[in-house]
Amino acid sequence: MGEKMKELNSPLRAYVVLTLLGGLALLSWLSAELGTLDWHPRSLASLILWSVMIAVAAMSPIPLPRGGATVTVTSALDFAAILIFGPAVACWFGVVSDLLTNVAVKRNPLYKVAFNLGQIVVSIGVAGIVYEQLGGKVGPAFNPDQSQILPLLAAPLVYFFMNTGQISLAIGLKERISALRIWQTNFQWEILHVFFFLPFGILLALVHLRIGPVGVALFLIPLFLARFSFKLWIDTKASHIATVQALVSAIDASDPFTRGHSYRISKYAVRIARHLGVSEREVEEIEYGALLHDIGKIAIQHDILLKPGRLDDNERELMKTHPKVGHDILRGLKFLSSAAEVVYCHHEQPDGKGYPRGLTSERIPMGSRIIMVVDAFDAMTSDRPYRRGLSPEIAYEELRRHSGTQFFTEVVESLINLHSSGALFDEIDVEQLEMYTSDQFNSRILEEYVMKKLEKTYGPDKERFLEKMRGRREDRDSAIPIASTIDPNERAPQVGAAADSENGG
Repeated sequence: MGEKMKELNSPLRAYVVLTLLGGLALLSWLSAELGTLDWHPRSLASLILWSVMIAVAAMSPIPLPRGGATVTVTSALDFAAILIFGPAVACWFGVVSDLLTNVAVKRNPLYKVAFNLGQIVVSIGVAGIVYEQLGGKVGPAFNPDQSQILPLLAAPLVYFFMNTGQISLAIGLKERISALRIWQTNFQWEILHVFFFLPFGILLALVHLRIGPVGVALFLIPLFLARFSFKLWIDTKASHIATVQALVSAIDASDPFTRGHSYRISKYAVRIARHLGVSEREVEEIEYGALLHDIGKIAIQHDILLKPGRLDDNERELMKTHPKVGHDILRGLKFLSSAAEVVYCHHEQPDGKGYPRGLTSERIPMGSRIIMVVDAFDAMTSDRPYRRGLSPEIAYEELRRHSGTQFFTEVVESLINLHSSGALFDEIDVEQLEMYTSDQFNSRILEEYVMKKLEKTYGPDKERFLEKMRGRREDRDSAIPIASTIDPNERAPQVGAAADSENGG
């Protein structure tokens, strides 16, 4: 499949090939029944009409907010095609739809065309088989009575989970992140779409069988109204992500010494949140809060923010205002209202000695509890102009020393367990990491992880980049003083590990 296929990592390459072969095998097996069908002019007219409708729907794809995938409104047509023509013909409609979308509209590389061809055949074919095996009737025999309830409910659900599951796994393998997270981000709420195309598909089938193909054409208008409403939702999600990214860029620009810090904190926080069993909706709020936890620092004078030495009392008090400033900036954005509270509380402590409000454990959001730990851990293990980053083991000791007073114990132990096993980095997109490991003062633990990951994944293809990183690190090690522990008075008002948490941040 050309040079593009060679650029894929081995698991994704194998998955694409297996999906294509599986789809072709299923299509071949199902197509054996086509010779037994009674073809006549009306059947051919119906096939042509349905091909046109599916083509029109397929040529209007909607991009998803994350992962680079798209969706169309062909789901209702696919389901109706199963009811009218059976799974074999429905799969061939899926082939036509896929080729139009991927070749004529998006002009995807061959490996994407191959994967999408395989996965759509598998999705439609398996859904159709499940429908028939549960007693579902096809063609003139179709009648949505009580005996058809189970197959009519099962088929669209199987179609949905097969379709979105295969796409999520492909994106997850490509970006080396959890396929479940991809599914939850892009498709979790789209399951409501099933309850739209279930009745709509049934209605399309009944109109086709009772009135004829012409009656079906009248349903194109509500079908594309549904597409329009879904696109509005997708566009809203995309604008939210773009807004957060712009704000993060402002944070990075305000303090070049901590560039990439917010990105790392967000990935660590998301991993710990999932490890602790936090709901996916709250995970998204935690991710936004972690990305924007230092947004209030853009109001701090640069000579204070970038001061290489110890802050005086007045400067420390001014630095302690950044959680409230960040809260005030974010609370006006409705989709960031929960994240604003996380930002407000990310320096509060279990013992009530945090700031700015001195809250105790019960009143501190889970996101804030997680961020205060990962913020301190990243600060301790990152190089700064005045000291070299600590080893993870020393950082563990600092966190545990203040566990229960400054930090929440369950979060500390979760971080240590995840980092010790290497799972803390599961949410990191390795392909994007050069920009987060190429600055003078950066995360040592992440740099070490990236070097090992790239070397393992790409071998000699990344050797030049690895050598550059190693050389930069050797130069840095000779220039940065070693810090065996954290000086409580060095840069911030707090004791222990968090004392160096990004200038008190």
